[in-house]
Amino acid sequence: MAIKRPTKSKGTPSHKSVASAPLRHVDVRVPQQMVPGEIYVGWLCKNRSCGLVIATVATASGGKALTDFDDQLTAIKCPHCQDENLYRWSARSEQHYSPKSVST
Repeated sequence: MAIKRPTKSKGTPSHKSVASAPLRHVDVRVPQQMVPGEIYVGWLCKNRSCGLVIATVATASGGKALTDFDDQLTAIKCPHCQDENLYRWSARSEQHYSPKSVST
């Protein structure tokens, strides 16, 4: 009768790793492209000291792109404070752009 012993790992994982959804690439408007008081589709920056609108550049296609990944995360760098954060694609909304006044 053979004694069962644990097998030594040969570098192959015993479980499969969960594949994450691919991150979506988003073109973001720079502050010079935005007009104060206009409405833009995008997110508000998660950085508390910034909080300005991160507006997406309008796509040329008429339909929705990547409909099977509607709620995927998007890594976006704020054009105002350069803080990078993750945003849900489905959390976009229309935001009024008003730049912070520069105190001198």
